[in-house]
Amino acid sequence: MKEFVFLYPIPEYIDHEVKNHGWFEKGGTEVYREKYKGTLNECINLQYRKKGFGINYVIFDGHAISDTVDVQPPDRIIEAGMDFETHTTKQSNGEFLYPDPDHILNQISEIKTVRIAGFHLWDCVERLARRAHERGLDVLVDEDLTELFGGMLKQPGFTIDKFPSFDPRTLGDSLYQSFITARREGPWLWQDYPEF
Repeated sequence: MKEFVFLYPIPEYIDHEVKNHGWFEKGGTEVYREKYKGTLNECINLQYRKKGFGINYVIFDGHAISDTVDVQPPDRIIEAGMDFETHTTKQSNGEFLYPDPDHILNQISEIKTVRIAGFHLWDCVERLARRAHERGLDVLVDEDLTELFGGMLKQPGFTIDKFPSFDPRTLGDSLYQSFITARREGPWLWQDYPEF
């Protein structure tokens, strides 16, 4: 089965992103919130729901999902196996604790192909993607639908119906090489980047 997994669409993370990108937008934060909400949900719908993916939202145990997310039947809300306070409190060794990726993946039955998005690309999202890859799943991180989403909305070539939504070669040679090099370290971050 094909599954889309969005990590931690909770008010704390989404509100932070909206405030970071919305304060300088025409119409202010509330206008931007509606743009963010509409575009995010449209991307999930066109790129995944309409292409036969099951939709899974992972939240911290006992936590509310953000009202920015349009949960539709038969979408699933999955608890991470850890509460938000435990995750965001440094332990005595100075490290944070993370939900067990297997706990999350085991709640999605008969998964073969998984696309992962959410918060945060180089942390929780990558941890889950790495574990899915180790388990032999066809896995890819949809970077556009991570904390990079607010910036992607400002890209002139951003499209809502496909990933990747822009041509990274437009970054220039040195930035493009850095972009590609970072992604070759994990096959879950690699794209063929076809001609646009």
